[in-house]
Amino acid sequence: MKKVLFMSVAVLFVLSTMLAVAVDVSETDTHVKIKTAGYEAHWKKAAQMGFTQMFVAGNAKSIVGEAGRAFYHSGEYGGGWKDWGALKTWKTVNKGDARATVNFTSSDGGAKDYDVNVTFYDTVPYIKHEVKVTNVGAATIKSFASGHAPMFEFNVDTAGMTVGTKPFPFIVMWTATGFYAGLYGPEAGEARKIDWNGNPNGRMDLVHDKAAKDIKKGESHTITYYTAFGKGGEKEAVALADKVREDPPTTAVSPIGALTTTWGQLRAE
Repeated sequence: MKKVLFMSVAVLFVLSTMLAVAVDVSETDTHVKIKTAGYEAHWKKAAQMGFTQMFVAGNAKSIVGEAGRAFYHSGEYGGGWKDWGALKTWKTVNKGDARATVNFTSSDGGAKDYDVNVTFYDTVPYIKHEVKVTNVGAATIKSFASGHAPMFEFNVDTAGMTVGTKPFPFIVMWTATGFYAGLYGPEAGEARKIDWNGNPNGRMDLVHDKAAKDIKKGESHTITYYTAFGKGGEKEAVALADKVREDPPTTAVSPIGALTTTWGQLRAE
């Protein structure tokens, strides 16, 4: 019996080691790819830069669709709308225990340069975004305005979409095939769901207008928010609102399923 128990624990240890590997970051001609135990994210290099595909739990189809634009920032100032442009540069700035922070830079073609640090984890389905905007123009501008910071245009049929206000504004969607996506804004004043591209509840936004600052030439302002992608539905996505600000563990057995026992807990029990 002891031998069987020892072998079971040994097998679990090997499996946990395989699951809790560092996040893999690579690139193709068109995308930067980030692969974790729970998903593979594709960040487009062309305008508008940002997530365009997300493959969860080994699913062969992207849960957000395959179109040319999906997740990005947009704002109206200086006489027109300006979106995130093409990716200028990218690099992995911090890589460690089951996590990696990737830096993406872009310009909106107007007065705003964007410097975006995105932290991906191998043990949880949420992703941390730290978005810094710098005014490179002559006139004073609002750092974030017009409500599309960020927005996510889904190119799939959503089964439902829910807006939440506690503990802060957030919005989640889920599909009939059993996957979800979410935007969580601790600094946002509002989260919105919008019919888009012929798809009821086809787009969701975080509105950071009230958090915006007047920035002069050379000045910057940073906001932090979170995205999430996983297997499940409304319940799982909504529950993450209470979790996204937590620094996640680096040794969890499973990042996407119900089993979340750590090895410290296993040894204690």
